[in-house]
Amino acid sequence: MGQMITMSINLHLFIIGATILLALYNVYASYSLKDETKYINRMKYIQPQYLSLVTAVMFTGITVMAVNHFVIKPSLILMIIAVLIIYFTSTKMHMIRKNAHTNDMAEMNYFRGFVKKKYLGDVALIVLVGVVSFMI
Repeated sequence: MGQMITMSINLHLFIIGATILLALYNVYASYSLKDETKYINRMKYIQPQYLSLVTAVMFTGITVMAVNHFVIKPSLILMIIAVLIIYFTSTKMHMIRKNAHTNDMAEMNYFRGFVKKKYLGDVALIVLVGVVSFMI
């Protein structure tokens, strides 16, 4: 049983690491891609991958929780709140992306700014939740 708990936690941490890397790549793309059409198309295909990784984090978290007999701890509540914030901001980003036209620079600048803040905020939130979870 101990090996299953260890494996579940390691898989959970590995997927969290992949999520952080993809979020940092999105921030990098926001700074490096200057062509608006290429940028919007890149975000259109990366966003579902990012949400798939967040969903995988949730699934592995539920697996870890099941192995621990569904014990509710303050760190678990913090993790659930963090995932809800990530999903809410992702939905808002999707709505902004759908309304942004590549020939309107004001809309594109707003979208790029939101993407940078969203993904840097997601990385900070994930790291903060991880640090607090290991401290509790």
